[in-house]
Amino acid sequence: MPRLKIAVIGGGPGGLSAAQFIQEAGHQAVVFEKESRIGGKSFSFTSGDGLSEMGTCYTTRQHVIVKRWMKAHGVTLKRLGEARYDDAPVVDYVKNGPGAPLIVQALKFVTEAGRLRKRIAASPSDKTVLAEAAMTVDDWLARLKLPKLDLAMHRILPAQGYGYAKEVTIGQTVQWCDFDLLISGVLNDMHMPVEGWSEFWRRFATRFDVRLEARIEQIDRRESGVTIVSGGVHETFDALISTIPMDEFAKLTTLLPAEQAVLQGVEWQNYTTTLVASKNWFKGAQVHGYSRACKDPSLRGAILGARREGSVLEDGAHLYVTGQFSNSLTPPELREILMSDLQGMGVQVDTVILAQTWRYFPQYRIDAVADGLFTALREAQGGKRSWFSGATFSHELVSSVVGRSQASVGDLVRRVA
Repeated sequence: MPRLKIAVIGGGPGGLSAAQFIQEAGHQAVVFEKESRIGGKSFSFTSGDGLSEMGTCYTTRQHVIVKRWMKAHGVTLKRLGEARYDDAPVVDYVKNGPGAPLIVQALKFVTEAGRLRKRIAASPSDKTVLAEAAMTVDDWLARLKLPKLDLAMHRILPAQGYGYAKEVTIGQTVQWCDFDLLISGVLNDMHMPVEGWSEFWRRFATRFDVRLEARIEQIDRRESGVTIVSGGVHETFDALISTIPMDEFAKLTTLLPAEQAVLQGVEWQNYTTTLVASKNWFKGAQVHGYSRACKDPSLRGAILGARREGSVLEDGAHLYVTGQFSNSLTPPELREILMSDLQGMGVQVDTVILAQTWRYFPQYRIDAVADGLFTALREAQGGKRSWFSGATFSHELVSSVVGRSQASVGDLVRRVA
């Protein structure tokens, strides 16, 4: 088999995992990252002796491959502390909902979600399938009479920055929300890397050709190969894998019809994490979520939840990372809402240390799902020797992104080598 030279656009989890799978297949990967660091939304911030995850924060039972990589690179995991929702353990919050016992509702959800996922994969153009896929999570769960699972989705969707159950389609949700994730969320079976996500990706990427601050000016895609212009230098590749948002990719090349459909079918959300210091916020559980903000899209910007970090400042203050949906809100507006919410809880903030806004969770438009977005996502793979990974084609969860990269690289190698 001839050795392929493959360009990877983006040095986040999608791009770095793609480089790993390319290398495992015996080919050469060149990673182009426009920023001065790798890791993308995996960003560990150091304040004094403390380390705070401002982006990617935990692993679930789905992170089988990632956990294996972490172990190989000497990164250890620690279990996330107790998570509470409206000041109750998450499992109690969910179990106290109406209807059949939780285990019964959970099994029905897993069964029906798996069925829909298979139907979307087998018949992505079937109107009946698409009509169901275009339902919101809330409406779909109500139809199946699963009120406890609706409560579980408060923890799994908005509290983690994955949109509101009143707005997100079930077709998108079942692509990544399976039994392992459901159990991880309800039972709080989640872990965080002690050395930090940034350090993990740094160690992971040492064997790859990663070019930092490499701003691509143009991509010329032909059936015979791909030419990338970066820093005025033209370099030719056998194929490429893009992990960046489609609208950013569109600035570099002319989109094919399926790629254009993906571009039009996705609405990117914004999610802001803020690191604050306080002496009188929660100290028992490590994570708190608030259903008030998670249920109501009209409260966009309200605190969805917060995580207490392990370090303590010299004055005795603890560090906390808060989460807010931030679409259409300016940094001053977000900070004002944050302070107002905290004041309403009786929390005194000593210092706001850092606020980081991410372009986060590409939400599939309801009308686009009904019109066949899943077909476009599939048909976009391989056109003019271009394949795609990243959150748009999978989900923000690192485990989902890694799985998509593995599938894209496998398809690329089969079709090009």
